[in-house]
Amino acid sequence: MSLELAKKINMIQSDEEFFKLIKVTPNELSYSVGLTDRFGGAERSSPIKPKPAICMPELQVVPVKENPDPGAIYFPNCIRIKRCGGCCNHELLSCQPTATEIHNYQIHVTKISEDLAQYNVYKEIVPLEEHTECFCGCKVNENDCTDKQYYNKDECRCICKRLDEEDKCRQHIEKKYWNPDQCSCQCRNVEECSTGFYFDHNLCSCKILPLSRHWFDDEKRTGYNYKQPGKPKESPPVIVTLDASDPRRKHKDEPRFK
Repeated sequence: MSLELAKKINMIQSDEEFFKLIKVTPNELSYSVGLTDRFGGAERSSPIKPKPAICMPELQVVPVKENPDPGAIYFPNCIRIKRCGGCCNHELLSCQPTATEIHNYQIHVTKISEDLAQYNVYKEIVPLEEHTECFCGCKVNENDCTDKQYYNKDECRCICKRLDEEDKCRQHIEKKYWNPDQCSCQCRNVEECSTGFYFDHNLCSCKILPLSRHWFDDEKRTGYNYKQPGKPKESPPVIVTLDASDPRRKHKDEPRFK
């Protein structure tokens, strides 16, 4: 059923309005299931004509305390107040309040001492919300959408913005599927890889874990010497500037050989 049709049916309160909506006359109707009584025979009396359970405030049982004290006795512990209830004829719709009132109710609270010999009884005022008007609205609203989605009020749902990513995902339908809630392409089967392998979400399979030279840094080693002996590092030459008056700078005659 479309949302548009469901919303129209939610406004109907009589058979005549329903027949007018679906463009059918009562004379065209026939029973599809045989009627039986509690003894298995044909029912002679006329069947009961039900009233539609439209979305409206109705008496419902609610607890007087949402988070009651386990060591206390409340009287009464639950009452009947008006809350929205009824059918909305579609899985995307729910009966929701449009107007509420707060009513204060007086209850009795009893606390028993640890030795069970003394009762402490006092009155407590409990405010409870009652619904005065209701309508069939979307279960999903705009606040439920993520940054990757936009809200479509007519369809009561969040829709992914990047449709091109969904089209690309469907090209690998044998391994991947499109998740409309997260707006992401995900693997159908996520495997648990063995040691030395990791699961690649792009390829949807296990791949060997690549080695990295950073694994063997000094700060990551645990008492093992992974370094190989190599050529020692060369130091830059030291340049010493000599003074011209230094005797080591004076000219010396060449030695004579006899």
